[in-house]
Amino acid sequence: MIKKSKIFMMAFASIVLLGACGTENNGTTESSASSEVVSVSEDSSSQEVTAEATYQKMYDDSLAQFEAGKLDEAAGSIDTLLQNDLTEYSELEAKATELKTKINSAQAEKAKADESAALIEQSAYKTERTSDLAATEFKEATGHDIKTVSDDEIQAWLTEKEAAAEQSSSTAASSEAATSSSAASSTSEAPVMTAEEERTEVLNKVVSMTGISAEGNQFYVSKIDEGTYQIEIRHAHEVDGVEISNMVGMFQYNLSDETLLKMDPLNGEYVPYTN
Repeated sequence: MIKKSKIFMMAFASIVLLGACGTENNGTTESSASSEVVSVSEDSSSQEVTAEATYQKMYDDSLAQFEAGKLDEAAGSIDTLLQNDLTEYSELEAKATELKTKINSAQAEKAKADESAALIEQSAYKTERTSDLAATEFKEATGHDIKTVSDDEIQAWLTEKEAAAEQSSSTAASSEAATSSSAASSTSEAPVMTAEEERTEVLNKVVSMTGISAEGNQFYVSKIDEGTYQIEIRHAHEVDGVEISNMVGMFQYNLSDETLLKMDPLNGEYVPYTN
C-alpha cells in the first residue's frame, strides 16, 4: 500500500429533440403529435431503465469482487460507480456508499496488518511496490518480493530493464534499416520509435480510449511481447491514516490493430474494453 494520492475526472454531453406540426387536418395532426410524444416518453423511459441497470451491474460487480477478497479491484469499481450522478437512484446510491465504506475499512485493516507497509510508505518506488505486474516481473527476475527489498535493488532492476528495452528497440531498428528499400527512394519512411517513445504513445492511446487521466493515477506499463503492452492503473487515497491503492483496471493494448482489452478481476480473463 502507498502514501500520496491524486484524482481524475471525466465529462459528457447531451442532445435536445425539437418537433412541429401543420395547420390542416387537426384531428390527424393532433393524433400524430400525441403519438410522437408517447414515443419520446417511451424512449426516455427505456434510456432511464438502461442507465439504472448499468449502475446496478457496476454495484453487483463491486460487491462480487469484495466478497471474493479482491479489495483493491472492488474499491476501484465502487469509486467508478459513485463518480456518476445517482441522485435519481437514492437506494442504490446509499448501498454503494455503504459498500465503499466497508471496502475501505477492510483495505485499511489489511494495510495495517501488512509488515511491509512502513517500508512502502518511505519508498521512492511506491508505484512499483504496489503493482501486481511489477511484483510478478521482479519475482521472476530476482526471486525476491518487491515489497520487502531495498530501493537500491528496485532501482538496479529498473535500470537493467530499461537498458534491455532500449537494446531491443535498437536491434529492431537496425534490422528494419538493413531490410528497407534503397536510400535513393523518393518516399521518406517514418522514423523508428525508441522504447520510451513507444511506451509513451501506448499510454497516450490508453488514456484517450478509457478517459482515465494520466494525472492523478499510477500507471505501470509492461511490454509482454512484440505486439502487446500490459497496463495496470491504480488510484491512491487515504483511509484512517493509511494510504490505499485502488485497482482502476488491468488492460492489454495491441499495437497492430490498436485494440484495448480489460481484465475481469474475478476470472482473470481479458475482454474488449467498453467505456
